[in-house]
Amino acid sequence: LATALALTLAFTVGGVGEGSGGSPSGSQSVRRSLIENPDVATSGQSPKCDVVVEAAQFFNVSRVAGTESTVVTNKYNKRAYVLTPEGASDEAVRAKNLTELDLVPSGYETAYLRTPLRNITVAETQLITYVELLGYRSAISSFSQYGTSPCLNKMKEEGLTTSFAGNVYDFSGSQLNGTGPTFVGYMSNGDIAPETIQFAVSAEQKDGSMLGTSEWIKFFAPFFGQECAANDIFGKVKERYECHKSKVSVFARDFDPIKVAVVQKSFPYDYGPTMKSDGYFKVSDSAYWSEYIKDAGATPLIETSAVDGLTASNGYVFNLSDPEGFHALLEQADVVIDETYMQNITAEKIVEAYNITDESKFKFIQDKALWRSDRRINDNSPAGDDWFEARYPEADVLLEDIIFALHPTYSGLIINPKHSLTWMRNMYSAPAQEVLTSALCTDVDQPTPLIADDCRSLNLN
Repeated sequence: LATALALTLAFTVGGVGEGSGGSPSGSQSVRRSLIENPDVATSGQSPKCDVVVEAAQFFNVSRVAGTESTVVTNKYNKRAYVLTPEGASDEAVRAKNLTELDLVPSGYETAYLRTPLRNITVAETQLITYVELLGYRSAISSFSQYGTSPCLNKMKEEGLTTSFAGNVYDFSGSQLNGTGPTFVGYMSNGDIAPETIQFAVSAEQKDGSMLGTSEWIKFFAPFFGQECAANDIFGKVKERYECHKSKVSVFARDFDPIKVAVVQKSFPYDYGPTMKSDGYFKVSDSAYWSEYIKDAGATPLIETSAVDGLTASNGYVFNLSDPEGFHALLEQADVVIDETYMQNITAEKIVEAYNITDESKFKFIQDKALWRSDRRINDNSPAGDDWFEARYPEADVLLEDIIFALHPTYSGLIINPKHSLTWMRNMYSAPAQEVLTSALCTDVDQPTPLIADDCRSLNLN
């Protein structure tokens, strides 16, 4: 079958972005120079391009007619940002009723800012790579202590930026760096100061789609005058995503459906009368995992009869302290993706955490199809996991990772696979992790390159 299928494949070339990222001098004067005059791929702000939102559901970008200003709205958090380039007057846009113009819905908190932004604190890891892809890493004066970016960590070593270790859920003003804007996630609350910019990237992942999450680069772009670059980056991500999805759908139709479970052992804890647990097993019902598994040509186990009788709660399907019920479910899984939190985790430790004693009953163990998504980490203290950082803007790369994980024979049938696993690792055959260090950065002034490699469309002869 593999040989026959291989002979039916013909390919047409698609597009790709490649490159590498890191390093300047470490003096404080250079730091100020970099921040005050960000050295990006283009000189100054790029010519503006109109932004059309295609897949995301929680943001919008609009030009304000008769002005040089742009309105960016975060629909999830009901916040609007009116952005005017430095050197241009904002009198005209301030005089307009943006609600009557259908640019800012009633009830939104509105802030007026000058672009490009400088001296940014990026408080959450999932926001970092978007800024780096747009070429404005040098505008970051502080970033999450869990950040894995080799170039940002190199900048920190050289005194060009610092770590942010504050409370990411409270930005009432007391934690602001006092010199520039702060980028925070959708869950931050309190009386958020005007210079705090809220991004609903994780909400888009949770309630939207991963392709929509990648499109948030268009939300970031106007803060730096990089709308054209963002349109180009997302266009390529979308093209490759659809290419991978189409290609694997042809491949997978000749095989029995692969059933995939995303699971976790939650260990016992006791933090007082109202915060204690005897431990339990969780089967993830996360929408983004289900979407990826289906787009990768497989079936989420939660969409089969395997979960009949289980109770959905707080985004998970689980049986509290019920290893027998958990085992009955796992016996129906062809592939397991583990999300258990554990130091120095191994396949053996995972099996033990699952309370499995007879491995012969579990197909995923017999086939060595046990995976995790923590292949890329750093060795900082506290340690960072790149799964929570660089994957967000590149939905196409993660989809290809999952395709290669779920279909072991797939890569052998592709004439030019090229792809190396980025975030996924097999806990039996390739358990080693890639440690991201500052030494991997060769030029901090260059934009972060896209990880993506070629996707070639598949046609049947």
